[in-house]
Amino acid sequence: GGILTKYAGWEWIFFVNVPVGALVLALTRPIVRESRIPGLRGFDAGGAVTVTSWLALLVYAISKAPDVGWSSGRTIGLLIAAAVLFVAFLVIEARQSSPMVPFGIFRIRTVAGANVVGLFLGAVMFANFFLLTLYVQQVLGYSALKTGLTFLATAGTVIPVAGVAQALTTRIGPRPVMTVGLVLMTAAMVWYSQIPTHGSFVAHLLPGYLLVGFGLAFSFIPMSIAALAGVSSDQAGLASGLINTAQQIGGALGVAIASTVAFTHASTLLASHHSPAQAATSGYALGFWVLAGISAVSVLACIALVRGSELEQPATAVAL
Repeated sequence: GGILTKYAGWEWIFFVNVPVGALVLALTRPIVRESRIPGLRGFDAGGAVTVTSWLALLVYAISKAPDVGWSSGRTIGLLIAAAVLFVAFLVIEARQSSPMVPFGIFRIRTVAGANVVGLFLGAVMFANFFLLTLYVQQVLGYSALKTGLTFLATAGTVIPVAGVAQALTTRIGPRPVMTVGLVLMTAAMVWYSQIPTHGSFVAHLLPGYLLVGFGLAFSFIPMSIAALAGVSSDQAGLASGLINTAQQIGGALGVAIASTVAFTHASTLLASHHSPAQAATSGYALGFWVLAGISAVSVLACIALVRGSELEQPATAVAL
């Protein structure tokens, strides 16, 4: 990302996906075997439209609220419209013969817990990288390329630790491993909330980068396993799609909420004659406090909802 932004322009972070997508499209038909769910007929267009419209409208309302005001008729109207669309989605799914999201799958407590955790973790992860990128470039003055290189500390940590996380999950179950990962993510957000205006990579960024690397590995691996716990083979695709969707929805909401908090606070400080660097840093720090709170809630959700006993069921179902 840093290389593309610096040498080709930020638009290329989108263009680079075009040849990859074209290659996948070309290889899908000759390689991927067709599969069908017995008894499934039609496409849940109503559910797809309402849930997509709900999320888009909600994110737009939150993102634009600092510009027009939280108490403005426009913001309130958009939030009400988003709520109506969400209720419509729930009604459609409850009445649809072949719903996009059969709510019965959430009766499996660990699957429900994994999706709740995925929602919160997605919010923290996406918003974390968003705020950090702005802080490192706008406050510390790093280039796009140098900023991208600093994030290698996180990426380089996740890869080897992921193997350890998988082995531990197999040995002791997903809940303790996931709990440790989420606690580490919370600690990283608290660490970032202390960022100074004149920070350095080693003293102020690297410890947080490493905490996030360990936290992501110890969170995502057991969460992905728990998301399929107790699910029959014919619902494995649904369960996999749900956990990915939960992360993406969480990411969209997390970025909207954290950035709104950060920019609103920064604007208030600028109006009080703080320097731009001080205002931005304080705004990002408050955003990280919000993410720390969200991450702490994910720890509680993991402890309360995720079980270990249900992990044995998928293997039995497949064997039968």
